[in-house]
Amino acid sequence: MKIDLSGKTAIVTGAGGDIGEGIVDVLAGCGADLALADINFDGVHQLAAKISTKHNVMAKAYRLDISNEEEVKAVFKEIYSDFKKIDILVAGAGVAGEGANYYQTSLDAAKRIIDVNLHGTGICIKAALDYMLPKGYGKIVTISSVAGRTGTVGTPNYAISKAAIIALTQSIARAHAKEGINANCVCPGYILTDMWQKGVEKYSKFLNKTPEETWKLLALDKMATGRAQEPEDIGYAVAFLASELSRNITGQALNVCGGAKFN
Repeated sequence: MKIDLSGKTAIVTGAGGDIGEGIVDVLAGCGADLALADINFDGVHQLAAKISTKHNVMAKAYRLDISNEEEVKAVFKEIYSDFKKIDILVAGAGVAGEGANYYQTSLDAAKRIIDVNLHGTGICIKAALDYMLPKGYGKIVTISSVAGRTGTVGTPNYAISKAAIIALTQSIARAHAKEGINANCVCPGYILTDMWQKGVEKYSKFLNKTPEETWKLLALDKMATGRAQEPEDIGYAVAFLASELSRNITGQALNVCGGAKFN
C-alpha cells in the first residue's frame, strides 16, 4: 500500500521551518505539487528549487504573513491561478513567543502568539475552504503540538495557542464533514529544531549541564522510545492524513511524539 498524492496540489504554510521542510519533502515524495508559503521568502524559494529537482514535481515559493487576512486571500488566489486547484492545506506556520511563564509574559506578546498561531491558522483555513467547498473536496491538516495537550511552564501562551488549534480543527471537521472536507491535526513532540536549540542553550547554563545532557533531561527522558522525532516523521503523518487512506478520519489529533504523551 502506497501513499499516492500524484495530481494533488498542497499548500504548506511555515514551509521554511525545520518541520515544514520535512513535511514538504515527504509530500513531494508522494507526488504532490507544492505551494510553499512562509514569511521568509528567500528560504522557501531555495527549498522550492531543491524539491522540484529532487522529486520532479511543481514547487513554487510564496511570501506569506498568515496573520494578515488580505495577504492570505491574495496569495491563495495567486496559488490557485498558478496551480488551478487547491486540494490540501497543511497549516504549519507559527511562532513560539517569549520564553517566560504566564505571569511574566506581557499581554501584547500573548496576543501576538494567538494572532499568528490560532487566528493565522484560521485565516488560512478559511481561504482554502473558498476553493475546496465548491468542488466538495479538501484535506486540511493543522500542526499543533503535544504542548497543547500538556501545557508548559516556559512557553504557556504557545501551549494555549496549540490547544486552541486542536479545537479549531475539530470545529472545522464537524462543520464541513458532509461537504467532502477532512480536517485533522498533527501534534509533534520533541524535535531539535532551531527553537529547541535556543532553549537547550539557555537551560544548559541554568542547569550547569552540557547541551547533550540538557536535551536528554528536557526531552529524551520524557519519551517512551527515548528517541526524538525527525521532521520527516511529522511529514509521514501529514501525508497519510492528506491521502485517500484517511478518507474516514476527521476531527482527530494525532500525537507524533515517541510516546511523550499518550491519549
